[in-house]
Amino acid sequence: MIGALLYLRLTSLRNLVAYRIGRLRQPKYLVGTAVAVAYFYFVLLRRPAMTGAPSSSAAPMFAGAGMVGMAILCVGFSALALGRVAFAWIAPADKPGLRFSEAEIAFLFPAPVTRRTLIHFRLVSAQFAILFTSVLMAFFFNRFGYVGGNRALRAIGWWVILSTFDLHINGTNLTLSRLKEKGSGYIPWRAGVVAAIAAYVVAVAWSAAVFAKASLPSDFSSARDMGGFAQGLLASSPLHWLVLPFRVVFGPYFAVGIREFGLAMVPALVVLALHYYWVSNTEASFEEGSIALAEKRAAVKAAAQRGELPRVGIPKARSGPFPLSPRGPPEIAFLWKNLLSMRSSLVNRRTVIAAIWIFVCLSFAFRPALSRHASSGGFDVFGPIIVMFCVMLAAYTLLLGPQIVRHDLRNDMPNADVLKTYPLEGWRLAFGELLAPTAVLTLSLWLSILVSAVVIDSQGGIGWLTPAVRVTTALCMASVAPFICFIQLIVPNSIMVLMPGWYQTSRTRGAGIEMFGQRLIFGVAQILMALVVAAPAACAAGLIIFSFQRFSVSGSIAAASAVVLAILAGEAAVGLWWLGWRFEKFDLSAELR
Repeated sequence: MIGALLYLRLTSLRNLVAYRIGRLRQPKYLVGTAVAVAYFYFVLLRRPAMTGAPSSSAAPMFAGAGMVGMAILCVGFSALALGRVAFAWIAPADKPGLRFSEAEIAFLFPAPVTRRTLIHFRLVSAQFAILFTSVLMAFFFNRFGYVGGNRALRAIGWWVILSTFDLHINGTNLTLSRLKEKGSGYIPWRAGVVAAIAAYVVAVAWSAAVFAKASLPSDFSSARDMGGFAQGLLASSPLHWLVLPFRVVFGPYFAVGIREFGLAMVPALVVLALHYYWVSNTEASFEEGSIALAEKRAAVKAAAQRGELPRVGIPKARSGPFPLSPRGPPEIAFLWKNLLSMRSSLVNRRTVIAAIWIFVCLSFAFRPALSRHASSGGFDVFGPIIVMFCVMLAAYTLLLGPQIVRHDLRNDMPNADVLKTYPLEGWRLAFGELLAPTAVLTLSLWLSILVSAVVIDSQGGIGWLTPAVRVTTALCMASVAPFICFIQLIVPNSIMVLMPGWYQTSRTRGAGIEMFGQRLIFGVAQILMALVVAAPAACAAGLIIFSFQRFSVSGSIAAASAVVLAILAGEAAVGLWWLGWRFEKFDLSAELR
């Protein structure tokens, strides 16, 4: 029976490949595939040119940097795994179970096969994606020299890591389903497991903090010192035994040489076999949960193809983001509607728990170093670290924010015929649709600016960065932020009304290399357009600051920001007018033919 199910899976994979190859006759899929293939070649396959082999004196430095990179990689993935497992126990799905497609449910569930055979089929099906991901991860990390070594061995190491994690999640879901079926002890078991995970995290953080307090040098003079500290930290007791399960699973990936790899594979395969035994012998009825998940996926897929947000089940009544007056500018009504939609899709239980977990992990990770530097009175590392994270948040907000926050014309495009019946000019309707995402992205930028202005140069080491300059710069950047976000949102909405067939295809949840290529094309196009739009304002600001450098710094920054504000406002007005004009001429039924 397993052979027949494996034949079914291989045949389905062959048909999927044939289908993907067949639709390359359409230019939008062909161009997307070509771009994705070129991207993977230059990023994963093509090695960067080396100027020469490292000298013998520089070899210890590279070894120390490699040890630090390995430690950071191990800690990062372990924290992600713990967070995912903890979330599965804290907020389990309503009907957890294994994932089966609609066709598999229709043909395999009524078939004369055992439940264990279905579990084996599901696990074997997951191996195709795990193997593909393992190869990509091995090529990616080897290209940039994080670990080095043989790519085949690194791919096998990634396979062990991902397979163990996948089995653990499946075992957790089945165990929760089993406990829920019994009824008694469901809440105590969940509370006990969450408490055990929290105690484990505290024990690991406490052990690392104790070692860091006793062994952390006042400063790291070289990467070799950092590597030695990381190696000593991982070998210290009791941290060495606390992280033993993760060391066993990550052992094959970090092994150096064939012999070390073979020795590390033995305990890793034992852990993998124990997880497989756990999953295959858990007596839980996953059929109902699988059917529910299949129904949700079908609803999400259908909503994505229509360009709508998925709505599964009976929606709960929610209060509006603010009282909406029956009279007033119609743009406020669009703002109210989109903010209400954002609150249900972006701010939910998952995002809150994920944010709390990230904050806790970062607090434990940086606490030893920060306390040591604070007590020694040395260089302040707390401010630069926070500023670095604020800069990263601002960069992600500007580059990826418009692709994530889609509650504008892109979300309402299936209702274009209804929107065009409103007694509104095109630019006013587009302005109302863009208000909500602009407000959300602007708040993210304001938070980054405010925190950076407070913590940067807290010791007063930069002479020209006076409080007046700090306040002026923060206010000027805050005034420019809404226009930058607004222009960034005009670009993807303009691309959508120009090429709706391409854009609607790229925003669906379908996988495939051609979909990745299409999303990459639109992402690069948005970045290039943003650079073109920002170039005149940046050149004008640089010229004004250079011309007024003899005067006060605050005055030159204020004058430059005024000019930048005028240029960006003019560009935003022109872009809004064009988007509204193009939307008035837009016919969705004709464009998608």
